[in-house]
Amino acid sequence: MLRTRFLSVTAASLIVWLGSAAPAVSEPPDATIAVTSPAADSVHPVNSSLFVGWRNDTGQEVDVWLAQDDGAGGTQRLFKLASKASSKPTSELVTAVPAVPDGTDYTVEVTTRDTGVRGYSASFEVGPVPAAGPAAGPGVGTGADAGTDSGGAPWPSPNWVQAQDGHSPR
Repeated sequence: MLRTRFLSVTAASLIVWLGSAAPAVSEPPDATIAVTSPAADSVHPVNSSLFVGWRNDTGQEVDVWLAQDDGAGGTQRLFKLASKASSKPTSELVTAVPAVPDGTDYTVEVTTRDTGVRGYSASFEVGPVPAAGPAAGPGVGTGADAGTDSGGAPWPSPNWVQAQDGHSPR
């Protein structure tokens, strides 16, 4: 009888140990995703290229979404830009800006599927390319160090953006 009790305690310990042998999907307690581009206040016309960059220390693949301020202090996902994107610590992708209304309250959300760790880009604008000139500021999706084309317009110039639809701007 004592031997049976011993086996029961041993069997119970074994079951508890085996139950913890298959951990749930998790990441380190301080796992983060930081979206590094697009840049704050950059302008991206519909159908133009959108460069998205992020740092991901979760070790998990991510989904990439175009999101917009919902007016109540949160964001609303509009379009999935990429599914099962890289799990590498530093990643980037190029996608097209979908057909959405012009606005200044767009962000890119990068999120894991299993654990919900997410990061957001700075707010950027979807709309027409700003006019060239000293007061116009940076060009499409570029910073203040952008170059200029032969006509003095910020590079990439509006002509370059128009050429992306397969038609020559000239």
